[in-house]
Amino acid sequence: MLAPVSIAGVAKCVPERIVTNFDLESLVETSDEWIAKRTGIRTRRVVAEETGVGMACRAAREALEMSGTAAKDVGIVVACTITGEDLTPSMASSIQKTLGIPACAALDVSAGCTGFIYALVTAASLMDTLQMDVALVVASEVMTKYLDWSDRSTCVLFGDGAGALVLRRSETAHVSFPILSATADVDEVITLKKEARSTPFTGPVEAVSSIIKMKGADVFTYAVGVLERTLLQLSEACTDRPYTKIVPHQANEKIIDFVARSMGISREQFFVDISNYANTSSASIPIALCDAWESGWLNAGDRVALVGFGSGLTSGGVVIDWTIPNKV
Repeated sequence: MLAPVSIAGVAKCVPERIVTNFDLESLVETSDEWIAKRTGIRTRRVVAEETGVGMACRAAREALEMSGTAAKDVGIVVACTITGEDLTPSMASSIQKTLGIPACAALDVSAGCTGFIYALVTAASLMDTLQMDVALVVASEVMTKYLDWSDRSTCVLFGDGAGALVLRRSETAHVSFPILSATADVDEVITLKKEARSTPFTGPVEAVSSIIKMKGADVFTYAVGVLERTLLQLSEACTDRPYTKIVPHQANEKIIDFVARSMGISREQFFVDISNYANTSSASIPIALCDAWESGWLNAGDRVALVGFGSGLTSGGVVIDWTIPNKV
């Protein structure tokens, strides 16, 4: 059981530069039709002047403002990323510094594209453990700096962005039924290796390229299986009231289409915005939540399943009862 908390604020930040599928035709052998047909992606946002921490701080600041929460009232900051600029300090600590948050618990979570689910559950759990009233959950990724722009199988899939939520203690639990899981990636179907370093004691090391490598067919098979399984587990947990809407990790529209057909769920129950942003890894779910609320798709009173899956191989889900009033 998680502490009784609700989502009090949500915001996103994406780079200004929009790169279309047509733009990529000049970089690799591909086409707008080829990309859109296989993934549902039309455009993605790509950093130019922006940074991962900068986008994280902007999203966090706007989420706090929306919730009416002052920086001094934040007791916990949980951030998630696989593309952080620094090994240390953590992105959470950098957010704390930039926003002027006083002494609090601050940590990063790394769980690939499932990172936001892990961070959300971690924050809600720590609110109970540490007896804190407010937590800030932030995801920010700069995926495009870790792509092989000559590999059409991966460079067309990813984009950059950040999203943030404010959690506030409440009398009734509005974040429920957490599921966190991982299956060992023995075949290394999704990897992003860090540059190897040598010391006087290790001798020469093999050069490693810091680029995303992915076995597409294996990833698809894993994703559809774990997405369906997690949704079924969440359905079984919702004995009091079923969820009626789903915000999944935005990896590939065809994954969502496949699961909708397989489970007999109406496609309209899924919120999908991958056509605008591509795969932003851990940031995809909070960005989608923000878009879902701003567009009017997500309304106060809705029960929503959030489901993530990604490298590790990780997966996770949680059910939220949305309480933020409809945007006017």
